[in-house]
Amino acid sequence: MKVYIDQSGKVEYTSQDTVVALSNGGSASLKIKASEKRKIQNSFRQAGKPEIFVYKTFTALLYLLIKDSLNKTSCFVIDKEYWRKESLIKDFLLQVIRAAGHRSFDREKIVFGLVGRNRNCHILAISVLRKTVKADKIVKAGDILSLVL
Repeated sequence: MKVYIDQSGKVEYTSQDTVVALSNGGSASLKIKASEKRKIQNSFRQAGKPEIFVYKTFTALLYLLIKDSLNKTSCFVIDKEYWRKESLIKDFLLQVIRAAGHRSFDREKIVFGLVGRNRNCHILAISVLRKTVKADKIVKAGDILSLVL
């Protein structure tokens, strides 16, 4: 089974919420409020690592979204949100996945591509961001920081 993932409201836009959503046969979405992103950003600043705030936060959101389907999915296709940072995000994501106990997770299961506006994950993500659909889960700063700092 191939899963597609899209984001609406980029992580670095700390004045607006961010949503990540996936679709395959079903769908799921996570939302993090702007105020929670600012808490995370401040933690990265205090740790002296402000330059990786965006990528680590995006990585943690991805992990929280896919963690329950890691063993059931043949491929995760992540929309190219951060051009030329795909290998960095993939490495961060693999670190989180393996730290969570999935040591033999195959890195080839994670690919980046153009998901497109017609995919259900894009439609869901934008709908949650526009508040016409409720997110399946609201993520807090602590959820992210426990994974990446």
